[in-house]
Parts: sequence; structure tokens; C-alpha cells
Amino acid sequence: MQRHFPVIRSDTEDAMWQAGPKVAFVAPVRGWQGFVTRPLPSFAPVIGDFVAAFSARLQQEGRENPDLAAFGFWLRPRQIEVQRKRMAGRAPLGMVFHLVPSNVPTVAFYSWIMALLMGNPSVVRLSSRIDPAQEAMLTILNELFSLPEWQEIASRTRFIRFDHDERVTAWLSARCRLRIIWGGDETIGRVRAIPLSPRAQEIVFPDRRSMAVFDSLWLASLDAAAWRQVVVALQQDFTRFNQQACASPTTICWLGTPDSALRRRLLEAVFAPFADSPALMMERLINSQQNAANDDGIQLDSFTGVALLTPTTSLRLAQIGGGTVAEFIADNLDELLLQPWDMQTCVWVGEHPHQFNGVLYEASRCRVDRVAVPGQALAFGWFWDGHDLLQICSRHVSC
Repeated sequence: MQRHFPVIRSDTEDAMWQAGPKVAFVAPVRGWQGFVTRPLPSFAPVIGDFVAAFSARLQQEGRENPDLAAFGFWLRPRQIEVQRKRMAGRAPLGMVFHLVPSNVPTVAFYSWIMALLMGNPSVVRLSSRIDPAQEAMLTILNELFSLPEWQEIASRTRFIRFDHDERVTAWLSARCRLRIIWGGDETIGRVRAIPLSPRAQEIVFPDRRSMAVFDSLWLASLDAAAWRQVVVALQQDFTRFNQQACASPTTICWLGTPDSALRRRLLEAVFAPFADSPALMMERLINSQQNAANDDGIQLDSFTGVALLTPTTSLRLAQIGGGTVAEFIADNLDELLLQPWDMQTCVWVGEHPHQFNGVLYEASRCRVDRVAVPGQALAFGWFWDGHDLLQICSRHVSC
């Protein structure tokens, strides 16, 4: 349910919002009237209490929607207390304007919660694409925002929708203290052309890619139970969001040439959720042809649910999704790390991920921002793309 309100002009500091184009308000459903741009103290008690209530409510919904339960578990009070202590001595910036993507709908709430914990009011521009998990989250927020005990939070939060209109983006950009852009490179380029106020800051999260490294010998040594556990975890990493999330692996690297039977068995098991979809089958075909058009020497190997491409010119495929992945084989870790990888996440499928992490950071040609174990590629964290998100949403106060 959405209502449309014009921006209301007021002479008070908390309502210095000039008349402007209409937007759709989705949480809370009340327009700009009553929107407060004055921050709360970072990790104020009311913020902690609200986040605890939100976390509990989300976990109640876990049986119906695992994404909500995962977010609720991530927000558990013990974890918030760790971050409160870590951020001691930091203060809010002011109003934060978030522009979030449609491909991973829950990013909107992670971004908002980072700003909220540091005390900042937020305006979050959602995609017009309706997603069930996102709508379920908005419904829960509206339930909480209707309660009197959470009005300090509701008055500092606006989740909105509007068509791609640079006038609206400019209007909000001129009034924020921090603009956060999650999106493709083209979107970031367009928004960056819209000026901010002189005192505002900006952080962008552009197109990134991720990879998975498979230790062939380790995989061959797994018993049946361990094999099933790895496959289920990798399905989470590879097939959710149709590989469109920046942390979804779109490149597979083998350490040691895999046995052909093991290779087929693993990949067909991991991509089984894609196997029976005619639409994804057509997407793989189109992506393979488009990638081949960019690289005359590219090699294609198709299994059920997945198209494996071995590029000759670039390790980054231009077209991904539907089970379209690049494949690379290295004899050992040293050979792997000679490649100029630029990856957001690396899923390590083998023993000793912490040792791999240490070796990786010493590799001068590689940039990999995080290493994850199977099943955790899409798990959000307090650090993303190498940035401390709570620190970005705050400022240091000198004593």
C-alpha cells in the first residue's frame, strides 16, 4: 500500500524541505510531514531497543522467509553490542540518502541499518521492481513504525520509490550529508553527475565480480556426507539472485586439473536449481554467444544447468547469469595468484581458508576484498568491498 505526498515547505530546521515532485512513500506511509533530519546519538538506547525488536520480529518470520531470518539473526543484540563498543567515540553525519539496486533487494535494509545504528536519519530509494522478501520486510517495518515507542525511529526513516528522475535525485542529494550508491557502473556515473552539497560525502559500490577456488584433491577426498554439505552450501553461493549479486561467484578456479567425472558431478549438482528452467537455458545460450562475440578463441563446455567458458583475452565475462561462468585451471596456488584478479569475494572450497587468506594478501597482482567459506558468499558483513560501513556512516569526534 502506497500513498503519494508532495513535499511540504516549512521554516523549521527539521522540515526544511521545499516543494518538489511526488514520490511514493512505502515505509512509513506518511509523506515528508514529520520527517526529522536531526540525528540521534550513535547507538542511542532507543536505536538498540528498536533493532532488538526488529531482530526478534524478523526471526519469527524465519519459517516463511529465510532471508528475513538471516537478517534478524545478523542483528541480534550481542552482535550490535560488539559494534557499539568498536564505534565508541564516533558521531552521526546527518541525513543519509541511499540508492539501492533491484538485483539484491535486501541490500536496502542492510544499508539503512548501518546509517541508523550511527544515529543518522535516512531516505532510501527502492527499485520499482516488487520483490516478495522486500515487501515482507517493509510490512514488518510498518507494523513497528505504527507503535508509539518507535516514533523516534519512524520519524527519521523514509523508504520511497520514484521513477528514474534526476530532479528528484538532485533534490534529495542537495539535502543529504552522505549519499550511498549501490548499483551498476552506468547508474553510478549518472548519479555522480548530480552535485552534492559542499558538506556532503559519497560512497559508491559499483559492479564487482566474485570467484570460487576449488581444491581438486580436497574435493576428491570427501565422503558422501561432506560432499552433500558442500554442494548445498555452494548452491546458496552460486544460484541465489541468478548470479547477479556482486558476491555471487561467476568465475571458477580449479587448483589442480580435476577428474572429468568429479568436475561434471560437482557442477551439475551445484547448478541443479537452474537445470529445469527453459528461461535460464535460453539465457545461458545467449550469454555464451555474446561472450564468444567478444573473444574469438573462447572455449565452451556445457553441462546440465551450467555453461563453462574458458576465455583467452579476459578472465571477466561480459555477460553472466543463468549459470554462465568462466573457468580457469591452475597447477598450484602460486600460478593462481599470478593472475590479475579483481574480485569482491572469493569462496575457498578446500582446507585451511585462513592460510589462503594470508597468502592472498601478499599477492601484489590480486585484489580480493574478502574470503568466504562455502555457503557464506552472500552473507552481509560490517565491512563490504573493503570499506567499514559503520565508519563511513559516522565521523570521529576529537576530545
